[in-house]
Amino acid sequence: MAASAGTIRVEGLRQLLRATDQAGKETKKLVRDELRKAAEPVRAEAARLFAPVDGRSAARYGISVRKVGTVSVEQRLRKSPNVSARRRNFGPMQMRRALEPALESKSDDVVRALDDALGRLAGDWGHGG
Repeated sequence: MAASAGTIRVEGLRQLLRATDQAGKETKKLVRDELRKAAEPVRAEAARLFAPVDGRSAARYGISVRKVGTVSVEQRLRKSPNVSARRRNFGPMQMRRALEPALESKSDDVVRALDDALGRLAGDWGHGG
């Protein structure tokens, strides 16, 4: 696992997510839930940082796990034509003020949580769980 600006790279994550397709629904859900739990500190910190700017927007940060091997914290609030016209820099502002600083401050927690989760999953699979 390596952390860089805006990204934590986990070698083999894409292959793990694809392998869960053959392992059954329960295993697939377990792996995806573990990945979401690992990203939760970043989501919570981003929401905390952005709440003074726009509490409604901050409350709608969510975590997505995609089959291509990405786990991301992203805005789930739909764009409003009124806000989009008035605040064209809103997305970049969220990145600068909340999402990037949250990942930077919580990256050690995320790496630790991913490492623990992958260790537990490997142990479960190694013992027929």
